[in-house]
Amino acid sequence: MKKIFILLFLIILSVPCFSQELYQYGVTAEVFENNTVNYELTLIYANNPDQVVTIPIISPNNIGVESDADCKIQPGALETKIVCTMKSSKQTDIVITYDSTKVNKRDNYFLFSDSFKITSDTNKFSVLIKLSEGTGLRKPIENSYSPGNALIGSDGRRNIISWNIDNVKKDSKIDVSIAFEKIGETVMSELPIEVLVIVIILVVVGIIIFYQFYWKNKNMRIILPILKKDEKIIFDTIMKHGDGVNQKIIVNDSGYSKAKVSKVLKSLKERGVLKLERIGRKNKVSIDKNFGKKANK
Repeated sequence: MKKIFILLFLIILSVPCFSQELYQYGVTAEVFENNTVNYELTLIYANNPDQVVTIPIISPNNIGVESDADCKIQPGALETKIVCTMKSSKQTDIVITYDSTKVNKRDNYFLFSDSFKITSDTNKFSVLIKLSEGTGLRKPIENSYSPGNALIGSDGRRNIISWNIDNVKKDSKIDVSIAFEKIGETVMSELPIEVLVIVIILVVVGIIIFYQFYWKNKNMRIILPILKKDEKIIFDTIMKHGDGVNQKIIVNDSGYSKAKVSKVLKSLKERGVLKLERIGRKNKVSIDKNFGKKANK
């Protein structure tokens, strides 16, 4: 019995006081308009013994490391390694920041893609990508990102795509890709040519109508409200018959006497509204097209 107790005691002593555990590996990335990406990696080790850990990063720039561990940056041709020497502890955090260019321009959209190597068994692995402002996932949305089990949201300014993966094994590689486009930029390009032609025709017709009924007659809308009743009736008669109407026609249509019409026409002429032209024994009456400019002087 004594030998059994001694054996059990030796077994217990042989078990390390701490068992290594990468409790969480978190990746946060922000994509900017110039297609650069700012990364923040957060690695949380729990119950870690004295050990050296290596975190590989592909094509980083402007690397920064914050940790209680002694971390060194080892640049390489294909990847850069962050090598951290840790003392035994209940928890050790390593925060790595860097920039990279992981966005490529396609024909009418952008593609973000990256890979993350997991060098230790990990309880929780998370990736959160913030797209640049003014962009959204490419349609069809369900085919615009990988892996497929993403959560899609927004912070009010940017669209956010995130993944949460439990129990990732050592030496695993997580590949992430997102296809996105500028919001509103591809709407016209996706329309059929027939629809585009109709839209252009409607715009041209709208401009013509605007000119004919608004811009061309803007001076008329300015003068009509300030005319007296008799002046307005005579003015409407001239407008109805078009440019250059005979004074006799105005007398017949308005119902006023010849003297009354002459008096009103003279008043409107003096105010720069009408233009009177003597042709033989008859007066030709027309709208003075410059009366709006005269009124603004």
